[in-house]
Amino acid sequence: MKKYLPFLILFLISGLAFAQQYHSLTLSEAEKRLLPQFGPMINTPIKDITLEEVKKERKAHSEMSWPELKNKDSIEIIQSKIPGLNIKDPEIPVTIYKPRNAKNLPIFLWFHGGGFVYGTPRWDHQRCADYALKGKAVVISVDYRFAPENPFPAALHDAYASLLWASKNAENIGGNGKLIAVGGNSAGAGISGSLAQYARDEKGPEISLQVLEIPPGDFGMDYPSVIEFKRIPGLKSDDFPVLKDFYIGKNGNSKEKYVLPGNIKDVSNLPPAVIFVAGADPLRDSGMAYADRLIKAGIFTELHVYAGYAHGMPLPENMEITLRMMKQFLKPGK
Repeated sequence: MKKYLPFLILFLISGLAFAQQYHSLTLSEAEKRLLPQFGPMINTPIKDITLEEVKKERKAHSEMSWPELKNKDSIEIIQSKIPGLNIKDPEIPVTIYKPRNAKNLPIFLWFHGGGFVYGTPRWDHQRCADYALKGKAVVISVDYRFAPENPFPAALHDAYASLLWASKNAENIGGNGKLIAVGGNSAGAGISGSLAQYARDEKGPEISLQVLEIPPGDFGMDYPSVIEFKRIPGLKSDDFPVLKDFYIGKNGNSKEKYVLPGNIKDVSNLPPAVIFVAGADPLRDSGMAYADRLIKAGIFTELHVYAGYAHGMPLPENMEITLRMMKQFLKPGK
């Protein structure tokens, strides 16, 4: 055996030499990862996330007007507040979208993005209206609490409270409490994925579909996409430690189950999933890793990878794909 040891060491060293090496991309290198029409966006100023910047963003969002809907004459919109999960939790603002004269329709709980620290349902106003009309569903857009003032599990508790409320009050809003989907964008996708796990473990209302768009799978920092997209305009992996500390609090555990979907060990018996990731997004690989785990666990999962797109860019045909999944999994007698 000893006489073969030098050859074995040489083989291992040569293998390591040919292994893919990852590094933080320069702006010109990152630009090559984008489709040509998005290239100029690489010159956008790079901003670091601070609590001061978060508060400025929140103020700007609060002053935004609700966009005028293209299909406003065909939809009914109700803005309301529902009870929090625990006695001391504040009421949760929700916006309900439904076709006029809705009755016994599937329910789709939607959670906007914003890094768990800001964001507004106004961003997704038209999207939610479209899901309601094209998907023939009651859509509930949930305005959950933000960190760092309300660290984990505040947002998850608001999400679960909205699920319980939707199930209990389904008939009153024209919905079917046995046909519920959850979904969201970015941080909202993280909340949705964790909500599906939490509802399973708490034996709560059954969720029939989860729609995870550009989700954060976990806070791992060794993924190639995290290493490469360290310092770029928009969401960059340099932001992750700051957002993590905001979200879980100073004494929080970033690997605790339900913090992000990829943290949980058991991914069996979860709802069917459709997962969208962007190719030039630092979240890409953690989202793909979570999709891979679901697939290997036998969960019906569609993964769509959009090469050339960065985090937050509108993804072509993602609505059509989601509507197809809604039609497939949100039907009576499924």
